[in-house]
Amino acid sequence: MKYQEKGIGSKQESLEFLRGMFNKLIKGQLTVEGNQVTLPDDKELEYKIKYDDDEAEGAISIKVTWTKVEELEEAEEEEEEKEI
Repeated sequence: MKYQEKGIGSKQESLEFLRGMFNKLIKGQLTVEGNQVTLPDDKELEYKIKYDDDEAEGAISIKVTWTKVEELEEAEEEEEEKEI
């Protein structure tokens, strides 16, 4: 599932929002659309920072990803064991 929140504000308001969001993430208290954000302790996290700036628009994106493939494989194996 994908969840997102967005807002609009001045530079100061936006930076204060980001500071608060990262503080909540670090403390394990961040929610997005009412869903708890949890970073896994047992996976490597990949992070990317993207910055675009041209005549029409500017943007910065921060993305953190991790793989859940092992968990899916384990669930499939458990399901197969139940069928046998």
